[in-house]
Amino acid sequence: MQLTREKITEAAMSILGEYGLGDVSMRRVASSLGVAPGALYWHIANKQELIASMAEMIVRTLIDGSADQPRPHPATLSAQLRDAVLGVRDGAEVVVAAVSQPDAAVRAALRERFVESVGAFAGEAASISNVHSAALGLLHLTLGDATVQQSAAQLAELTGVSETDDARQAHEDAVNFLLEGLRARS
Repeated sequence: MQLTREKITEAAMSILGEYGLGDVSMRRVASSLGVAPGALYWHIANKQELIASMAEMIVRTLIDGSADQPRPHPATLSAQLRDAVLGVRDGAEVVVAAVSQPDAAVRAALRERFVESVGAFAGEAASISNVHSAALGLLHLTLGDATVQQSAAQLAELTGVSETDDARQAHEDAVNFLLEGLRARS
């Protein structure tokens, strides 16, 4: 079998979907592909890089071809990111882990996408500093909210007790509050 970064990442995503992030290891991915663990290291240096590659796959639709696509409204982009990470078992945890890596390409791509979106929303009257602060705040708000929601859903699955509030609406309200604050400062 010809190994590629994509095939390795797909195997890791399969394990993630079936067992969760705690069971994704280089050894397990290699085993699922029928190769020795050392064979993976020609394509992916370590587990952190594997996690970053998984995160890229999770948010691919948000960052692929972003230069060719119109800039979505920041609230739309935030909702799309939230849906993408919540659509994959432990997806929020994977993306947060990748975004926390200073050299991860997915970190730079998501930041750039959010800065472009918020910049277009805010217009020329907004300072670059305020645009960057609002964009990163929106990105972190969205990932944090998704992580909490994913953890709450997993807990509810285990205990049978779930929250009754509308998490999606609470997230939308928080995003709008942040964007209204940016507009007020511009």
